[in-house]
Amino acid sequence: MASKDTCETWRIIGIMNNIEDEDGSSGSHLKIIREKFEKNYSWDSSDLSVNYGYGVNEWSQADIEKVLNEEYLNRRTGSNLCYRNSNNFKETCPDWTTIGIRDEARNMIANVKWHTGTFNEQWNFAFYNNNEKFNAKAMYEAERSNHNGKEQCQASGEQYCNDGVSRTTTWIGKVGLMYPSDYGYAVGTEVRETCLGKSLYQYDSDNCMTNDWLYNETDEGQWTMTPTPHSSEAYDVFFVYSSGLVATTSAYMPFTVRPTLYLKSNIKIKPNDDPTYGEVGNPFILES
Repeated sequence: MASKDTCETWRIIGIMNNIEDEDGSSGSHLKIIREKFEKNYSWDSSDLSVNYGYGVNEWSQADIEKVLNEEYLNRRTGSNLCYRNSNNFKETCPDWTTIGIRDEARNMIANVKWHTGTFNEQWNFAFYNNNEKFNAKAMYEAERSNHNGKEQCQASGEQYCNDGVSRTTTWIGKVGLMYPSDYGYAVGTEVRETCLGKSLYQYDSDNCMTNDWLYNETDEGQWTMTPTPHSSEAYDVFFVYSSGLVATTSAYMPFTVRPTLYLKSNIKIKPNDDPTYGEVGNPFILES
């Protein structure tokens, strides 16, 4: 999918119902995802004195959230927020004035409520060992829960859980990342039913990953926006591993970032009778 004259091609995740807009009203929005940036980035990093430099798993203040919603969204370069390792190790950012979202496309993006909840600790432990309770449906429900990525170690004084950052389970904004459940539900063909009954940790079997269009075998890993709880850590985040399974890792790790957003409800697909319309070589064109 592309917007006219922007040279930006996005893929459709789906039509999402009951999405809450910034004014509190709910409606249906088209959710889309872009291909990855040229380089991989940390989800979040931190000073060595904060969670031992491994980052903080709170989306509303994550480094990559700021990159996406300040630099990338507004085609603005200057703050150098591009982290690629622990202890706030930075690398020069791309030229966002060239590869950021253009004005016409920016005006099509909805400002909506995203869900940043997660499993509780018991669920997280069983996630790796259970076939059914931690499938795409369970992940979808966990993302919309009131559990957060730090609640299991809030009382801990350990160096891996000392960030002092308040956790939230919703966020109002424009550019996020895919949910783990988006990845889970993207599986298709004859293996879909089998895979939807599996834990996302087991998507590297039964050809789940090879039939999941969000999977890219050339990536070292793809970030999602969902934190992972842990009894003694407050920096873990779910990601799609290179083998195709969903696992957890430290926020400072540099992985693929794929901007994801919801379009405003008044955005339409420009009509076209060409039978190839919507294919990779002839993408849908958006218009308001």
